[in-house]
Amino acid sequence: MRMKTINKLMLLAVAGSVTVACNSSAPEEAVETKEAQEVATPETTSETYVAVTDGDEITWEGYKTFSGDNHYGTIQVTEGAFNVENGELVGGSFVIDMGSINSVDLAESPDMKGKLEGHLKSPDFFAVDSFPQATFEITQVKVAENDTTGATHHIDGNLTMRGITKNITVPAMVKMENGMIEFQTPEFVIDRSKWNVRFRSTSFAEFANVAKDKAIDNNIKLKVNLKAKNA
Repeated sequence: MRMKTINKLMLLAVAGSVTVACNSSAPEEAVETKEAQEVATPETTSETYVAVTDGDEITWEGYKTFSGDNHYGTIQVTEGAFNVENGELVGGSFVIDMGSINSVDLAESPDMKGKLEGHLKSPDFFAVDSFPQATFEITQVKVAENDTTGATHHIDGNLTMRGITKNITVPAMVKMENGMIEFQTPEFVIDRSKWNVRFRSTSFAEFANVAKDKAIDNNIKLKVNLKAKNA
């Protein structure tokens, strides 16, 4: 069964306009972003594994461009499913609740935490009132060989945010055992500007002259941790 309502991948937030957390490592190069790809219809013989959504399935981290100062937190998946044929993952999708963006680093500063989360949900970033969900739909699954991240597979998928769909490839560790699937990724990076998330990004003309200490990096680190059970 193919689900049409998803959007984790990926995912997804970035540093706001309040005091930042302690300095962290700068984000690495973003994964390749391509135009949306066709999603294959699962074979009628495929098995469906339904996602177990118990919170904090995605972690995110965003940065200021030049200082590397960061914010980090979690975001939740509300529903999803994976398709399996002959014991191999072949497809699936999941839905991300953009309204669940949570800043973990500011947990002990409620006022600043509320300000950052509100800003991330605003039109400056993810416009949650207009686009409350993001979705990720798998378009291709490839077995990874000699992957330095420890990934067993490379997953191509359409990530939709703010009404924009782009295809990305992410590494994943996929384990199937006792009627369950564990789907985990190492940290990977997306470029928010590809989904028109513009605030203080020097990729856009209105922020081309933003002060260095105010510029926010396009790159966002993400990590996905999902489980699903055989339906």
